[in-house]
Amino acid sequence: MESLGVDIKILIAQIVNFFLFFLIFKKFIAKPFSQFLLGEKKKEEEKEKALAELKQKEESFNKEKEKELQKFKEEKKKMMKELKEEIKKMREKMILEAKKESELIIEKSRNQAENYQKKLTQEIDKKVKELSLKIVAEVLGNVLTPSLQKEINQQMIRSLTQLKKELEKNIN
Repeated sequence: MESLGVDIKILIAQIVNFFLFFLIFKKFIAKPFSQFLLGEKKKEEEKEKALAELKQKEESFNKEKEKELQKFKEEKKKMMKELKEEIKKMREKMILEAKKESELIIEKSRNQAENYQKKLTQEIDKKVKELSLKIVAEVLGNVLTPSLQKEINQQMIRSLTQLKKELEKNIN
């Protein structure tokens, strides 16, 4: 090999040097660098995994938030509907109470008017009877006998009673 210009000692020294360089490179540079790259790759994967989890949690949170918001809106609608129904019932109840109260007032007024009318009719009837009796007694007192006066008085009372009934019919 010497004819080729290759010195075996130098070749062996270069092979040994290359082998030593390879071992040193492998042990002190390649292995730590490989571990560093694997560590960085794992960190990157963990970051991506954490990012994916965060995105998933964010989506889950957003979905929950939407569900809660929807639930809140439904409850709000339900409460508004119940409130409107309650207001409507209260309004109807107040109207009904007002109608009842007005009917009671009208009925009370009618009863008072009827009582006043009856009282007035009774007073008029009483006064007419008294006046009639006084007139009859005065006019006929001198001319008629007591038995004839009694008979005439009874006829007057009957006619006044009949007149009273006719007045009540006309008033009602």
